[in-house]
Amino acid sequence: MKKIITAAVIMSMAALFTACEEISQEPLNKTDSSAYAPTEEVTEYVEETVSFTEYVAKVPEINTTEASMTIEAEDCKLNGSLYTDEQRKGFSGNGYVTGFYGGSADYLVIPADIPSSQHYNITVCVAADSNVTSSVNVNDRNIGEFVIDGEDERFVRVTFYGVYMDEGEALIQINQGSDNFEIDYIEINNNDNIYENDFEIQTEPVAPEASNETKKLLKYLNDNFGKKIITGQYASNYKNTELELIYKKTGKYPAIRFGDIGGYAQGSIPDESEIKAAKDWNEKGGIVGFMWYWNSPSSDSSIYAKDTKFSLKSAMTDEDISQMGIAEIQDLYKQGKITKECLKLVEDIDAVSEGFSELAEEGIPILWRPLHESGGGWYWWGADGEEAYQWLYDLMYDRMTGYHKLDNLIWIWNGQSEDYMVDSSKYDIAAIDIYMGPNMVYGSRSEQYQWLKQVTDSGKILAIGECSSIPGIDEMIRDNSLWSFFGLWYGDYLTSSSGDTADVYTTEEDLIKMYNAENSITLESYAGVYGHRN
Repeated sequence: MKKIITAAVIMSMAALFTACEEISQEPLNKTDSSAYAPTEEVTEYVEETVSFTEYVAKVPEINTTEASMTIEAEDCKLNGSLYTDEQRKGFSGNGYVTGFYGGSADYLVIPADIPSSQHYNITVCVAADSNVTSSVNVNDRNIGEFVIDGEDERFVRVTFYGVYMDEGEALIQINQGSDNFEIDYIEINNNDNIYENDFEIQTEPVAPEASNETKKLLKYLNDNFGKKIITGQYASNYKNTELELIYKKTGKYPAIRFGDIGGYAQGSIPDESEIKAAKDWNEKGGIVGFMWYWNSPSSDSSIYAKDTKFSLKSAMTDEDISQMGIAEIQDLYKQGKITKECLKLVEDIDAVSEGFSELAEEGIPILWRPLHESGGGWYWWGADGEEAYQWLYDLMYDRMTGYHKLDNLIWIWNGQSEDYMVDSSKYDIAAIDIYMGPNMVYGSRSEQYQWLKQVTDSGKILAIGECSSIPGIDEMIRDNSLWSFFGLWYGDYLTSSSGDTADVYTTEEDLIKMYNAENSITLESYAGVYGHRN
């Protein structure tokens, strides 16, 4: 049963966290890099400083109380096409609720008398005949999605951990699903674990010969984890348009500039603009982060599995190629011992490593988040399953740290699913991408924080790799879920077509609160760590 429960929760996380395929999200670096003059100064720091009052988080008083209740679904208010049935075996009470045929009116409302303002685990006992995705709201706030594995005909339990509820009546709503499913009961128990800071995090980078600068950055992340959140922003191009807008609105710059190294792959002329922008940001005292929108090394090159026939499974080999020179690997291909797909992957990894070596030579550490959202299956590096993904991750890690001896990488696992977990000795930080719909309260995403903490056995720094909105500083402190850092995506998630704040996913008020909070770290409070800017 535990294995089934875990699988259900994992899939629910993938469904919620990686909504970026459905929400508008385009690769970075759409601006022509040829316009980047080598001597051009990227970020203009305005002399006139915008001043805001420091924001102190508002946290309610938590009254921990033992609580446990089970509410039978058939005793609750049924809406739309819902009805009570008894055909599936294994239910409790007098039956279960079914009839979730997909209409917006098909939802179940469960009233619960909450004895104390604190955090709770909410468990839903469900079953289905096919794979079904549904979601749960608490007092009109979405707390996440879950997926039912239709191959198992039994009722299974799916738990959302660490949900904060105020004392008094709470309304828990199970929404319509992608197909019909059954609900047997809902269980609510107080959660004491959320108040424990029981992390045991290794302070040294996993890379065997990490540079002093890399060690210092990871130590800084460790020292602040659970105390303060480091602000981060994705830049759509080398001009840092998004970062400048944040400064204009808040008086502060994000500490982390996230970019995309994708221009180095596919035998193209290396896109130096992102490397130059990273050097400039480091010179200003900021933290450099990189992801990789890796276009498949094929004639139908694309990041999306649906748009390319590239097969990662075809690239897999038992040959130990990670420490071989490229000429030796090419010989293996000529001998038919590896496939063309395998060779092309190595060539791309080598090209990106060459770009990163420029930063390593200047002692610039990188928050490196490769092969993101693999568990979602929409990117080619995740579409062939966890075994193929893990093989590729291992190849990349071993080749970059061993063969290329890159000593400036802090490795971030962003697989989005426990099934896609890699060896803990090959990543420093566990990150998750969390996208919400427009005009939704983002909150702390404590439920996902608790899930990721469990997946990593409380042994890693936890971060939000990508987000649609600024996380709530009040809620993160209340929920004891202060992520190490966040990376706000660009485009509509921040800016409007006129270049101002869009106020759809992230409002100007959200920005001002976060960037001026006593528990947040901006460029201004971080700069100077490496002596670049005081």
